[in-house]
Amino acid sequence: MKIFNKQRYEFMNLKQFRKYMLYATGEIILVIIGILIALAINNWNQQKQLKNANQELQKKVIVQLDKDIGFLKDFQEDIVGLNQTYLKVLGRDYDKDKLNEGSMISTVLFSVNTLSLDKHLNNLIDNAKLDNSKASQKMIDINSMYKIYLKDIDDIEAIIYEKMTNNLAVIEATQSWYAELITDFKCRNDCITYLLTDEGHKSRIATLRFLYVSGYGSIIDGFINDLISAKAELESLIE
Repeated sequence: MKIFNKQRYEFMNLKQFRKYMLYATGEIILVIIGILIALAINNWNQQKQLKNANQELQKKVIVQLDKDIGFLKDFQEDIVGLNQTYLKVLGRDYDKDKLNEGSMISTVLFSVNTLSLDKHLNNLIDNAKLDNSKASQKMIDINSMYKIYLKDIDDIEAIIYEKMTNNLAVIEATQSWYAELITDFKCRNDCITYLLTDEGHKSRIATLRFLYVSGYGSIIDGFINDLISAKAELESLIE
């Protein structure tokens, strides 16, 4: 009888243990499911926030593209005016209505026209956390395009600056009126005659015109066209 009671007690304990284990396992499964649901909700919220942030970024990038396209077009007009100034110095036909304002001599000898485009768009994209959308990939492409064009612009500006500096060095070494020009900004008859008729000087001016119009101008033209296309593509990808 005692043996039977003992076996019955052990059986009941085993049965209770199994129930406990089943209950505990169920509790663990519920906790795990709860954690997974919480992680899924958190991840969904993060993805939604990222998507919203990217959509806001896309709008800002489009606004900046508009501003930069306008700025580039204004600079494009400056190059057109500068070209007329160079044509006048070179004794070629020119459109006086398109001449840049300011002294012709100062423009040709001392002024280096530069774009001075800020890097606001680069900063917007570089400092943003992007999602895997096509619009985000397009913004990455636009960012890279900006950096390439800005590098090309820096390079052509450096070449133009060097050519202008070399031109002044030749004038300094060969012309007695240089000191008066550089000190008092006065260009008398001998100065004007040299600038308009000396073949060596005209050759150097022709090179500067080529660098501005064919070099710098071509870069700006390509930049504008690429930005207009990129803006249209990005707008088409916005949800």
